Amino acid sequence: MNYLIIVAFVGGPVVAGAWWFSSCQGRMQACYSSFRGAISGVDRLAQARQLSIHGGFTASPRMVAFQVPLGDGVDGIVLLDRVSEAQRLIATNNYTHWSPRLSMDGERLVFVRQMVRSEERELLSCEVITWHCSVLFRTKAALSSPVDVQNGDVIFSTTVQKANGSRGFDVFVVRKGQMPVRLTNYEAFTLSPISVGGNKIAFGAGGSRSLDSSPCADGKILECDMSVIYVLEFDPSTAKILNKPTTVAPRFTVAGYSTSPILSGDGKWVAFLNTNRKGNPWRYHMVVADLHGVVHDEVSVEGLGFSSGAFVDNSLLVNELFEDHYRILSVDLFSRRVTSMRLNHSPDYLKAIEPIVLAIDESPAMR
Repeated sequence: MNYLIIVAFVGGPVVAGAWWFSSCQGRMQACYSSFRGAISGVDRLAQARQLSIHGGFTASPRMVAFQVPLGDGVDGIVLLDRVSEAQRLIATNNYTHWSPRLSMDGERLVFVRQMVRSEERELLSCEVITWHCSVLFRTKAALSSPVDVQNGDVIFSTTVQKANGSRGFDVFVVRKGQMPVRLTNYEAFTLSPISVGGNKIAFGAGGSRSLDSSPCADGKILECDMSVIYVLEFDPSTAKILNKPTTVAPRFTVAGYSTSPILSGDGKWVAFLNTNRKGNPWRYHMVVADLHGVVHDEVSVEGLGFSSGAFVDNSLLVNELFEDHYRILSVDLFSRRVTSMRLNHSPDYLKAIEPIVLAIDESPAMR
C-alpha cells in the first residue's frame, strides 16, 4: 500500500491515470463511478476524458486514431484523415474499446475491446481498407498497449499472477492462430505504453523489484529527477528481446519526472511526457530526446494534458485535451512547422460521426 501511495503522488495525474487505466480496462462503467470525486470540481465525463487521453493515441502517414469516452460509460476509437480531416468512429454496440495503435505503414489497426458486463477482453487486428478484423487473443486478464511489428506479430501488455497471488504486468507477443509468448518477467505494477523502433523496444513501467526507477534518497522523492522509461534490445524479425537483463534501470534521466515513452520508427529518437514538478497539478510537456538522453526538442502543453506521442517520418504528433475539444498537433522536427486539427469531444458530436462497421473473424482465438 505504501508504494501505491507514492506512485500516485510522485507521478501526478499521468501516473495515477496510467495505474487507473491499466486496472480498469474493460470495466469502465464501474471504474468511472469509483473514481468520482478524485478530481475535485470536475464532472464524471471530464474525468473520463482526462484519463482516457492516456489510453491510446496513434498516427500513420494518412490518419490519426485515439480513444474517446462516448458519455455512456464506454469508449470508442475516432479516426481522422490527416489530409481531408474526414472523421470516422469505431463504436460497436455494447462494447468499450481502448489502446488503438496503427501499424507503421498504416495498413492495420490493433486495439482491445470488451463487451459491457463481460469479463473477457479481446485483442483485435483490423485491416484499415476493409475493416476485416481478426481476434488474436481472448483473456479475462487486463490488456493494453498492443503494437503491430509488421510481420504478423503483435506485442502487448497483460497481467500475470505472481507467486504471492497478486498480479503484475509483463510484455507478451502473439500472432494469429498461436498462443501468446511471454517476453519479460518483471511483473510490473504498471506497464504502458509499449513501442518498437529499429532494434529497440521501449516501455513505461513501475512497481517491480526488477525495475529500478528511483535513485532518490528517502524523503527526497519530490526533489529528485526520475524516469520510468526502459529501453531493451529487440529483434523484430523473431519478436524476441535480446540480452534481457534480470534487473533493468531507466534508460536515461533528464530534469524532472519522465514517463510514457514512444520510439521513432528507426529507434533513434524517443518522445515522452515530462514535468518539472512545479505547479499543482503538474504540467506534462512533450520532450524529444535521443537514446543517450540528450534533449533535442520540447512541445509545451497549453490545454489540460497531452497524450503519448507518435512519430511519422520527420514529424511528432500528439493529442491535446481542452475543455471543449481535442487538438492534434503535428510538429516537423526539422523545420519546427506546426500544423493542427481539431475535434469537438461532446458525446452528441462524437456519436454523429460516420460509424465504421467491423467484420469480425469469428474463428476461435487463443486464450
